[in-house]
Amino acid sequence: MAKRHWHLSAPQAILVSFAAMIAIGTGLLNLPWASQNGQSIGWLDALFTATSAGCVTGLVVVNTMQHWTLFGQLVILGLIQLGGIGFITVVTGSLVLFRQRIGLRQRLTVQAMFSQDSLGGMARLVRRVLRYTLLIEGAGALLLAIGFYTAGRGYTLGESLWYGVFHAISAFCNAGFDIIGESSLADFQGSWLINLTVMALITLGGLGFTVLHELQHLVKMHRGTLRRRLHHLSVHTKLVGLVSLILVGGGTGLLLLLEWGNPGTLGGLSAPHKWLTAAFEAVTLRTAGFATFDQGQLSALSKLVACGLMFIGGSPAGTAGGVKTITLALLAAAVMSSLRGHTGLVIFGRRIPMAQLQRALAVFFALFAVIAGAVLILHFTEAHSAFRPQLLDLIFEATSATGTVGLTTGLTPALSSAGKGVIAACMFIGRLSPLTLAVALTLKEKGHRHAADYPAASVIIS
Repeated sequence: MAKRHWHLSAPQAILVSFAAMIAIGTGLLNLPWASQNGQSIGWLDALFTATSAGCVTGLVVVNTMQHWTLFGQLVILGLIQLGGIGFITVVTGSLVLFRQRIGLRQRLTVQAMFSQDSLGGMARLVRRVLRYTLLIEGAGALLLAIGFYTAGRGYTLGESLWYGVFHAISAFCNAGFDIIGESSLADFQGSWLINLTVMALITLGGLGFTVLHELQHLVKMHRGTLRRRLHHLSVHTKLVGLVSLILVGGGTGLLLLLEWGNPGTLGGLSAPHKWLTAAFEAVTLRTAGFATFDQGQLSALSKLVACGLMFIGGSPAGTAGGVKTITLALLAAAVMSSLRGHTGLVIFGRRIPMAQLQRALAVFFALFAVIAGAVLILHFTEAHSAFRPQLLDLIFEATSATGTVGLTTGLTPALSSAGKGVIAACMFIGRLSPLTLAVALTLKEKGHRHAADYPAASVIIS
């Protein structure tokens, strides 16, 4: 009898790599010397922390600075870096560095991880990803180290450098982990250098490596006006840029409007710092997880706005989560096309295949279903929580986890064991995306040979 060889598809390879990374991280964080008290934290809390770090979320059940030793913090930082750019990317990059041949399956996996249309140039893509990551995180670490050293907090040069490196990687990977204290970046709410640097790192990580590559070429182009150079950008990059500007600008404006007089958030700040804090909040809600004020102090309407921004998230082929800006753009364009009576989907003078709109719809509703299911389960598991969460707190928590954001109104440390399991599952699904997870769990994908041309039919919409 012939042996049956099992080969992982690209989505399955991505799922297995993330699961293996989290499993190893769980084991390391559960070691006694990972905790400052010299005792094992326990498998569940270690699993929760490893999942949060590996899925670049930032939700924590223990304070990262106060609980973990330097070893534990290094494990978390390693998980963040691997989770941000992908374990497969690092392995493939190592092969490229040592001039080893990259196999077809590795190329397919890298292609799936970064949502590329073509299989060619995967080695170049991996080199670009690693180069951009190193340069951006390095520059961010230097700026943040200067910011921490000059902040008047008494940090030594060594501490400032370590804080700079840790938070630069955490920000670029959109993770939101910090090693400062109990209130994230609230103590540095007035530091323009730290705030703007973190915002820039979050934004660059959330744009996606494809967009970063095109923007690099745009900067290098010296011929023609800026308008002509922008014309050469791909539809993808134009959509990412446009939607990102709208979300950050609109989010900043709404938060200023809703929180201007709220003493728990923006009320006690000067006008310039209100603008800075609102802009930081609008950026960090795009799946980063850093905070410069207590999220529990947001008004109910602001929490709903925050949930919307967390649900959308960043852009494809980057370090951010959520349904992605492109999904929102395609759905909005489809609505506008329908209102105008158009049958096709045309954006920036280019026709978009309907298959991509279908994928966007699938991702949107799958992620929505995950959040809705999580909220329903949390309603029962956290019914006797000491935090006494309201429905909006549960929605905020589930959206933050599924969108891999990492912000909380205060529920995370008070989660029950079952609640921790639910949130950990949301973070894992949210990082891989429901659609990728569904495909990965299918041992054999259906081929086109099963496709059939069915007779047309119409249904009544309204």
